[in-house]
Amino acid sequence: MLTQHLVESAAKDKWRTRSARVIMTNEARALRELRIARGLSMRKAGELIGVTDSYISHIENGRVDFPKGERLEKILSAYGGMKLKSFNEKARNWREKMTVKDELLELVERMNDDKICILLSLAKSI
Repeated sequence: MLTQHLVESAAKDKWRTRSARVIMTNEARALRELRIARGLSMRKAGELIGVTDSYISHIENGRVDFPKGERLEKILSAYGGMKLKSFNEKARNWREKMTVKDELLELVERMNDDKICILLSLAKSI
């Protein structure tokens, strides 16, 4: 009984693969932009989709694998009904909207103090 519960829990949480490494994707940025444009808080978005606001945050900050298939379509539906093809195009063109400076600032905001010190030392050496 316990084994079956553990197997079912692992299968249910398979899409929640967390990573200590942050991987910001254009898809995550585009999804965040859609949520904000729709006027949804992370909490409200989570309620509409049936996930936690923490999961929404993890998606948008690159801490979990980006959702695909039905899960992504459910999110897009809650965020205004954008079609998958249009969303993929939006994500592909995201780079054009973000400057190198903006991207660097976004990365620095998520770094801990040790990594910021390393980055500062590297920048001073250039």
